[in-house]
Amino acid sequence: MLTCFYLALIIIAGGYIAFSFIVGELIDFGEHAGLDSLGHAIEGVFGGAEAADADIGEIGLEHEIEGVEASPFSLRTVAMFVVGFGAGGLIGQGLGIPDPLTLVPAMGLGLATAIPMWLFLRFLYGEQASTSIQATDYLGLVGRVTVSIPKGRLGQVALIVRGQRMNVPARSEDGSPIRAQAQVEVVSMEGGMVIVKEL
Repeated sequence: MLTCFYLALIIIAGGYIAFSFIVGELIDFGEHAGLDSLGHAIEGVFGGAEAADADIGEIGLEHEIEGVEASPFSLRTVAMFVVGFGAGGLIGQGLGIPDPLTLVPAMGLGLATAIPMWLFLRFLYGEQASTSIQATDYLGLVGRVTVSIPKGRLGQVALIVRGQRMNVPARSEDGSPIRAQAQVEVVSMEGGMVIVKEL
């Protein structure tokens, strides 16, 4: 009975860890590929200026990450503890330790697997925070308008920021319209959008 419990812990928690890393990579790939912004651009072209303005207003600078830290009680860390706990329990049973005492190797291996996972996640979050894109990184950049900027309204601009292609909501500096594919320069920032002038 206890063997089934330990096995179930390994399978469920291990499956969660694998699933979370795979899904996390797919989400990151989608963001870097600009799939969300491509959808907004297509909708803007076929839905007219009003549709583009409504959708682009929802786009923010999602890559600004400050002060993010991995918690020792995050789901991935706890799941890794559970995997180690289950494995330690099975090892204890394999060594012929009485069932109540299998909790000792279970706890030991649980901590021995959870702590490296927590340290690894802290390292990943630290790397992510150190390479996060700040508002000042946009100033002076030159890009192209992907969704035309109507007079006094929002459009969208494609920029290369720290090696990443970003599609960012934008409006013109003087309120004048700017056609799609025009080359523009970022002159300032307001909240989650860039203010641009045509070159």
